[in-house]
Amino acid sequence: MSTMVEIVWRTRRRGILLWVIALAASLVATAAAVAGLYNTPAKIHTYAAAVTSGSALAAINGHVEGIDSLGGVIQDEFGFLASFLLPLLGIGLVAGSTRREEESGRLETILGGRIARHQPALAALTVATAAISATSVLFAAGLTISGVPVSGAMLYGASLGALAFVFAGIAALLAQLVLHARGVYTWSLITLAGAYVLRGVGDTTNSWLTWLSPLGWTEKTAPFGDQRWWVPAIPAVTGLATAGAAVWLAARRDVGSSVLRGGSGPAGAGQLRRQPIGLAAWIHLPAAAGWLSGGIVLTALMGSLARQFLDAMAGNPALSQAIGVEGDRPLDGLIAATQLYLAVLAAGYVIQAVGTLRAEEADGRLETRVSGTLSRLRWLAAHGAVIGTGLLLIVAGSSSVLALSTAWSVGSTDDTRAVMVAGLDYLPAELVFGGLALALFGRWPRGFGFAWAAYAAAAFIAFLGPGLKLAGWMLHLSPTTLVGNPPLGTAQADRLAALAIVAGAFVLVGFIAFRRRDVPRT
Repeated sequence: MSTMVEIVWRTRRRGILLWVIALAASLVATAAAVAGLYNTPAKIHTYAAAVTSGSALAAINGHVEGIDSLGGVIQDEFGFLASFLLPLLGIGLVAGSTRREEESGRLETILGGRIARHQPALAALTVATAAISATSVLFAAGLTISGVPVSGAMLYGASLGALAFVFAGIAALLAQLVLHARGVYTWSLITLAGAYVLRGVGDTTNSWLTWLSPLGWTEKTAPFGDQRWWVPAIPAVTGLATAGAAVWLAARRDVGSSVLRGGSGPAGAGQLRRQPIGLAAWIHLPAAAGWLSGGIVLTALMGSLARQFLDAMAGNPALSQAIGVEGDRPLDGLIAATQLYLAVLAAGYVIQAVGTLRAEEADGRLETRVSGTLSRLRWLAAHGAVIGTGLLLIVAGSSSVLALSTAWSVGSTDDTRAVMVAGLDYLPAELVFGGLALALFGRWPRGFGFAWAAYAAAAFIAFLGPGLKLAGWMLHLSPTTLVGNPPLGTAQADRLAALAIVAGAFVLVGFIAFRRRDVPRT
């Protein structure tokens, strides 16, 4: 068993360290900035009174018990990011060490020795648990340094770690159920989206639905309120149950197979599937559908709460300042915030989609594809076109849902065009992330993790930067900030053009470098 743990660590240590450092730095930076900004009881109470007006904001960040304390403010500010980053930590650490290794054929080679079938899954869970525990300890230490009571800091760190552990167990189980790594990611993200909706509906209706969501368990721990130390036992038991089921299945199924087997495919590929763009569409479709589902869930939830948000703003003017919506256009502020969330989600899609190209190369399929008459540039262009089309569908489809749900909630269709234009305004910024990922794939495939690091930094700046009063030059390090916060702010044409030029330059570098480098590049 120790040999397998060492193998997992040696092959995944760079990604693990990147995840741990990025997440710990995000929370510590948030805690330090919030502690400096809300440094008096009066400021904390003002913030608490503002954000607890109505239930619209509870749907986004959750219902924070003890919001009138420094720790509660930190939990509220970090709530949205934590709802996705911690589950992604567990999913990413396990999926990459289980189904992806099996899909590539490397796991079969390892199992040819003295390694038992169940040990790879168990080792992946062991390493993931150690990384999650380290992240939780760093979380608690950062909160304590920022002035949060030790007991609350420890409980909050433990609750976030338990959340990541639940999704690590879910990912491990899905790795036994489905045949491909992309299926593990897709169904894990669908599960996460469902958990977010359950928690949001439960918080807005004050019902028991919150207890059905792993995100709700983190919230009900109440680290800065009543401090329910027994609640983290629920995600711990759930995670152990799913992880145990995964290890049990791994010991009994055939290597390279899955528990859920699809029906036999057609004897031959259709005319479209035989074309580069048709095969690329088949490869990217499941992930694009998963990201689109997440965007639709997010925008439908936010749009349906528009009337409650407007009522809360009317009853508490201090809410505008607390959430960064200035002026007398609260509906535009809600749409702008939602479109920013959607832009960050869409940027995640393009990076993940380009990462699929790296998987095609690492698993040996790319070399076979370009060894015949298909040129490298034509192969890459086909995938680029499919990824770009997927991005447009995610943005346009989710924006349409936002426009329709907002119109239904407020009873007016006047803002429909503004919603659609705001979504399209973010396309150049999203393409910058895709271009960066493509440049890394073409020039330095092993450094692809830096695309995710840049994404994490940009998401932190986009979501938390304005509220934490970061300097202007720091805010502008994020491409999404340069867009101008439409429709609340004006999207400046020169900035959008500059972002488009940067994205185009990255894409050009990616194509040129890919044409010249070796395939495969290890």
